[in-house]
Amino acid sequence: MYDNNNNYPQQYYTTDPNAVNNQYGNPYGGYNNGQPNGKPPKKKVSGALITFLLLGAMVIGGASGFGGSFLANRMNSTIVDDDMPNGGSDDEQQQPEETQEEVTQAPHVAPENPVNDDLSGLSNMAAMNTTTKYDYEHLYEAVNESIVLVNNYVKSEYSNDGEFTKSGVGSGVIFTTDGYIVTNEHVVRGAAKLTVIVEDKYSKDEEVEAVLIGQDQATDLAVLKIERKDPYTAVPLGNSDQLNIGQQVCAIGNPAGLRKTFTAGYISGLNRYTSEKGYVLSSIQTDAAINPGNSGGGLFDMYGNVIGIVNSKIVASDSSIENLGFAITINEAKPIISDLINYGYVKGRPVLGITTQQVTQYSGAAAGLLVVEIDQSAPVAKSELKVNDIIVEVNGEAVTAVEDVQDITKGMKAGDKITVKVVRPVKVSSGYFTQTSYEEHTFDIELTENH
Repeated sequence: MYDNNNNYPQQYYTTDPNAVNNQYGNPYGGYNNGQPNGKPPKKKVSGALITFLLLGAMVIGGASGFGGSFLANRMNSTIVDDDMPNGGSDDEQQQPEETQEEVTQAPHVAPENPVNDDLSGLSNMAAMNTTTKYDYEHLYEAVNESIVLVNNYVKSEYSNDGEFTKSGVGSGVIFTTDGYIVTNEHVVRGAAKLTVIVEDKYSKDEEVEAVLIGQDQATDLAVLKIERKDPYTAVPLGNSDQLNIGQQVCAIGNPAGLRKTFTAGYISGLNRYTSEKGYVLSSIQTDAAINPGNSGGGLFDMYGNVIGIVNSKIVASDSSIENLGFAITINEAKPIISDLINYGYVKGRPVLGITTQQVTQYSGAAAGLLVVEIDQSAPVAKSELKVNDIIVEVNGEAVTAVEDVQDITKGMKAGDKITVKVVRPVKVSSGYFTQTSYEEHTFDIELTENH
């Protein structure tokens, strides 16, 4: 996604809970039309110290969450440690007005026939191509009509008559002839209205309002629906389990709002694990040029099959890193898309309902997961857990990353309880000085379902 002022989002990586002041627990800038933020002193953190840029609305650094949002890089389990630019709270970040209305998801209507995890129960899909291999020129001709531009509108704070202001643009991929579109959750997040522009043989630059079928912040996926009497061009969804490093690929999206931009390259890496909201994803790494606005667009193999949904890249504050783009594997996306169509959300995923940030030992604190936000509607709000606690153990096992918690809770369901050990900062006055010490506490927390 790309903001309406043609600004790249600011880069953030912070362990300062005061810098996390939005409803998702993300230290990010650039979404609210690129408003700047202050920068407090840096702190040492661990995780992906080169920020992942969600290609649009935000930059997310080390914030992890069992109910919040993060995108931390864990490349083949190798974690790099360094200082990163911090987002700050010296100046209040501009947030949407409290009266801001977000786009309401339509009352969910289950499909007549449930959609299977591999989407095989979904009608009007194009069959995967395994026979005709294209060159780049003919590949573009075959699939470009399925790439759409997604507009994210917010209510104008300067208008009293319900006017909308474009907040950003992203990309989407039509995967059924009756108008289902897959895109990134961060492309649609915070919108008061969503529209789509389709350019094909039936429509030229027509902007139509889209219905939000479902969104899942944990996997950064969302499904939209548009309708018309003529069929849409649907692209086939491929099999990302059959990919090889060195394989040619292309990305098609709307970087900086430049419609249907085609970039080509290779698969640079596979199984590049990223995680958001406590959910680990396997991503495809590519050297095809990826920029803000490519969010939600397709990564294609040379047969014209969608093998990934582009959602992030690595950026460095000194611009020393180039051509490290990432796409969510389509095989991991398919069951998420299925649940969003069937239920409007991902069913059965247990979460704690908190937002954390991965921290190393600093200021005398233990390494673990710093609690920066607690969902007051979740059972965890009734527990003894407090913001600024650092979770160091779950069910007797040490945790230093959100993946550790996911491993421990694998197979559990909503209503199950886990035992957490935390260290809690306590201010201790000594003469003219105030020091921070840490107390240990152990208690149970009930898991809840992620809606």
